Amino acid sequence: MSLTRPVLWKNLGMAFGIVILVFQLGGCTVSNGGHRVVKEHPPVEMIKPSSLLQRGKFGTSVPITPALSLTAAHVAEFSASDVVAIHPRCDVALIKADNRGLQLPDLGLIYQGDTVEVFGKSSAGDVLNASGLYYMDLMIAGFKEVENCPSSITDAPIRGGMSGGGAFNGNGELVGILVGFAHPEKTTLDNGQRLGLERMTIFVSINYIHAWLETKAARYGGLQPLSLPIEQDISRNEMGIESSVMSFQPSL
Repeated sequence: MSLTRPVLWKNLGMAFGIVILVFQLGGCTVSNGGHRVVKEHPPVEMIKPSSLLQRGKFGTSVPITPALSLTAAHVAEFSASDVVAIHPRCDVALIKADNRGLQLPDLGLIYQGDTVEVFGKSSAGDVLNASGLYYMDLMIAGFKEVENCPSSITDAPIRGGMSGGGAFNGNGELVGILVGFAHPEKTTLDNGQRLGLERMTIFVSINYIHAWLETKAARYGGLQPLSLPIEQDISRNEMGIESSVMSFQPSL
């Protein structure tokens, strides 16, 4: 465990302020809540490392085109030869995949208070699902997986292996990629007030990375547009300025 003092800021639903970031590398049994095994779900795939040294680790990816999937960048390391691009600021990667024949999700937006459904793989290969609400975006600096990238916060629980899985809105549209979770009991505003959330799961929003996705996917057949203009998301998600003390843990 290590302690750093990064900066947290808020803009269009993000927070400014000084935070303490506590990082713990979690194993595949780490969880911040319960899940259910589901048979009906959007397409998600398991990613396992080829190296024997990493045996037992795994993550999830989400198909988005017939030739491409999204995952967390720290999961994409398991399949480096398939990596098309890694986002320069976010823990997100675009990888090659044979997704022909799959019913691919639309890409969408999410607004404060909207329902979030998260999906990812279990160690047995089952698809896990949990529900929650979307609350805000936090910009966390000081740890490479999340610094300089807006972290979208939901209280839908995740567990080890769901890193790289998808966050979906009530319309079934992919709105983000799961990357980890924070500990709400160690999270307060600068004035000492707690956020009052049962859990704080982190995903990177499709809204934020969509322009990057369009550029990187162009030579692989292109990418569908968002279901709503990005400008609508900006105007609807305007929030006040807050600051926090935060603990972060990757879900892998």
